[in-house]
Amino acid sequence: MSTYLLHQGQASARRLVKRVPGLIGIREVRGNVQPTDRLIRYAGGEEPDAGAWVINRKAAFDTASQRKKMAERLKMTGVRLPKYARSARDGWQAPLTRHYRIPVFDLRALTCFRTDQKTVWLSQRVREVVDTMSEITLDYDEQAGKVCQLAVRATHALGLEMALVSIGVTPRGMLVVLDVSPTPVMQGKILDVYAQAIREWIVQRETPADPARVLLGTDLEFMLRGRKGKMILASRYFPLKGTIGCDDRSFGGDRMRHPLAEVRPAPAATPERLCENVRQALNEAAARFPREFPQWIAGCAPFERFPTGGHIHMSGVPFHGRLVHLLDVYVGLPLMLIEDPASSARRRPRYGFLGDIRHKPHGGFEYRTPGSFLVDPVIALCAFALTHIVIHHQQELFCHPLYEDEMTRAFYQNDRDTLLPMARAVYSSLRKTATFERYRDVIEPVFEMIERDEVWDENVDVRDAWGVREQAEKHERTTAS
Repeated sequence: MSTYLLHQGQASARRLVKRVPGLIGIREVRGNVQPTDRLIRYAGGEEPDAGAWVINRKAAFDTASQRKKMAERLKMTGVRLPKYARSARDGWQAPLTRHYRIPVFDLRALTCFRTDQKTVWLSQRVREVVDTMSEITLDYDEQAGKVCQLAVRATHALGLEMALVSIGVTPRGMLVVLDVSPTPVMQGKILDVYAQAIREWIVQRETPADPARVLLGTDLEFMLRGRKGKMILASRYFPLKGTIGCDDRSFGGDRMRHPLAEVRPAPAATPERLCENVRQALNEAAARFPREFPQWIAGCAPFERFPTGGHIHMSGVPFHGRLVHLLDVYVGLPLMLIEDPASSARRRPRYGFLGDIRHKPHGGFEYRTPGSFLVDPVIALCAFALTHIVIHHQQELFCHPLYEDEMTRAFYQNDRDTLLPMARAVYSSLRKTATFERYRDVIEPVFEMIERDEVWDENVDVRDAWGVREQAEKHERTTAS
């Protein structure tokens, strides 16, 4: 297994090859790259993608290389661009209070550069870090953390995994993406961080996940609906912390009022055990609230302006861009196709976008693209099972082209007709894994729903769906007698 850098003789590419042992520079794919090899693209042109995995596939590279196409793609995926750029004698400029440049590789921010320069000229592509910028840590402050998350999101939205992202802060404090370059100038600190990241990536690809160390976890959001159909604050019934507690999003800026609740079960080594942990958490909470109202409802957005998500946590799993791609294709896509289209449209693309990943301070990461599949225990177990299969069979699963323009647009527009052939191909790929038979009984119903164009029921009380309210009512009657 070899790793190649496809380039056109650029000095940056030559410097990178010289700095990374095991990285082989080539100018053409044919006769060099074998099916088991890996390829990093640092050049446009007609050379095709090849090998087991490609960093910056040709279609994504071409899109990012053209500013207009790049802007259209970012806008489609919900990434904010500068709105008030104005024409000037020397070109286009955007008024800012600060701007950042963030090198990204394998969907990770490597470091962060910042300047308080008030204006950025946009007449040329941003490909390097200038001397006026200072390096800060990724967690230097809250804004730096959000900037780095946005940089990774913009990179992934274009289908890239390696880029230099330029982000500005407007006078109103909004973050806007100014540029995403797939060919950063490799010199100084930028060369250092990319060389180190690629060295680590080469080693990591040769170190598979240890099944004994893999744990799955989840937090599943839901809301409360009163007898007249109005929203009731979760903070009236649940604490902020705990197995079932409130999400930290506040209502009307009041940090004491929280509209969303979360189920936070203990992690587990298997999908079955995790699903049982969810049921146990619901059962314990339902025993304290056996009344019919308020109802507990989930899905994508039970109420306007309040999206709910189903987040799947993974630890003991080496993070890399290909894994994110697989999660989008084999978990995010099937679940999106059974979401309620109306509430899904309210949630995306601001929440639940493709590649919605958040790294956890205690280690591991969470996948945040799906809506709250708490609506049905079969769907929940299917979500955990699909994630389990992706983790343990990632080397053999095919990366279907979900990031092509037509497919990505279909995902955000809930265009089921366009995505159905890919869903069928995903199901076919799943069936070829050794683990599929173990979860056939929960995976097949979801794909049958996709074929019948059915969606999950967001009006069902999740206590009824999981059968826990009936147990709570029996317990209350027994206690009363």
